[in-house]
Amino acid sequence: MTYVPTIHELRSQLQRHLPAAVELRKDLHANPQLGGTEAGTAEQLAALLGMPSAPSIKDGRILRFGPQEGPAVALRAELDALPITEETDVSWASTNGAMHACGHDVHMAALYAAILTLRETAPDLPVVALLQPREEVYPCGAVDLLAAPEWAEANIGAVIGAHTQPRLASGDISAAEGPVNASADEFEIRITGHGGHAAYPHLVNDPVVAAAAVVSALQQIVSRTADPMTPAVVSIGSIHGGSSANVIPDEVSLRGTVRSFSSKQRRQILTQLTDITQGVSAGYRCSSQVAISDGEPVLENDRDLIHGARHMLTELGYDLETELRSCGADDFAYYCEVVPSAMIFVGVGTGASAEPGLHHAKFLPTDNAVGHVAEALLAGFLSAQQHLTIPTEVDDFLSMNSEPS
Repeated sequence: MTYVPTIHELRSQLQRHLPAAVELRKDLHANPQLGGTEAGTAEQLAALLGMPSAPSIKDGRILRFGPQEGPAVALRAELDALPITEETDVSWASTNGAMHACGHDVHMAALYAAILTLRETAPDLPVVALLQPREEVYPCGAVDLLAAPEWAEANIGAVIGAHTQPRLASGDISAAEGPVNASADEFEIRITGHGGHAAYPHLVNDPVVAAAAVVSALQQIVSRTADPMTPAVVSIGSIHGGSSANVIPDEVSLRGTVRSFSSKQRRQILTQLTDITQGVSAGYRCSSQVAISDGEPVLENDRDLIHGARHMLTELGYDLETELRSCGADDFAYYCEVVPSAMIFVGVGTGASAEPGLHHAKFLPTDNAVGHVAEALLAGFLSAQQHLTIPTEVDDFLSMNSEPS
C-alpha cells in the first residue's frame, strides 16, 4: 500500500525548505512580470523544480512529479503581477512599474516549498505543479492550461489553491465549502441619441440624461429583482460622453461588471441588464447596444476536499472560525468546473484592519505567509489524495492525520 504521510510529518519536512522559499519569494517580488509576459518567471520556477525542459503553455507550465499512472492532485500558483508602482520600503521592492500586490509571489514560493516537501516525503504520490499565467487579465490563463494536451496527459483529479487574504488575521484560515468567489462578467453599453447645442435641449435626444437614468435603473436589479439571500453586485466603473460643457453629445458609453454567487442568477441579471438598458434608453428617445464579455464562473469549493483540509489545518493550530466569501473573482473557478477543487484563504492581516488590501501599492505580507500558504496547500493535497484513493474511509484517514493525544 502506498505510504501517505501525516500533515504533521509534512509540516516538519517543510521547515527545511522555508528559508530558500522565502528568499525565492523576495527574488520573485523584486522581478515581477505582468500577465502575458511571465515566460521568465515560469522558466525560473520550472528549473528550480527540476523540469527546465517542460513545454511552455502560453507562458505557463504543467509539471507532473512521481508515478505516471493514476490521477494526480495539482497545486496551483499564479505567475503574474499587476501594473502598480510599488510603495513599500523593503530592499527587495520592485522598481519596474509592476508589482506582486496580490500575493502571487508568496503563492509561487509556497508551491515551490510544498512540491519539494511532497517529493521527499511522499515520492510515490503523484503531484502536479500548475504554474498558471494571466490570473489578473483576460484571456484567463486557467482556460489555456485546461485546454492544453498536457492537462489531459497529467491526469489531474483535483486542484488545490491557496490565496493570501488581508481581511483575515495572520494565523487564521478560511476553508469554506460551496461558493466562495463570485462570477464576474464585464459589459459595455453604448447609448446613442441626437446631440446638439446645450441651449436647445428640446431639439436633441439627450444620451447623457438617458445614461444617467440607465445607471440608476441598473441598481434596482440587485435591490428589487435578485434574491436577497444570494449575493450579487452590479457596478458601473466607467462613463464617457462628450467633450464640451455646452454641447450635448450623440453618444455615451458605460462600462461595468456583474457579479453573482449563483449561475442561474448570473444569467438572469445579464438578461435584465440588457432589457432595462434598452427600455430606459427608448424612454428617452435613444437607442442602445449592450455587449457582454463572459468572465469567470462562480468559484465553488468541493465539500469533501474542504472537510478534510479543515480537519488537518485545525490540527496544525490554525483558527478556521471565519468563513470568508467574497464577490471578488478568480479564474481558479474554471478548475472547479472540471474536477473537485478547493481554494483556501490564508490570513496575512493584523486582525484590526484589512489595509493595505489586495492590489494596493503597499500590500506586503510577511515572510511567515510563505509557510502558512504552503501548509494550506499541503493540507489540501492530503485531503484530495484521500478523496481520490479511499473515498469511503474518510474518518479513518482523518484520524490518521490527528495529533497523538
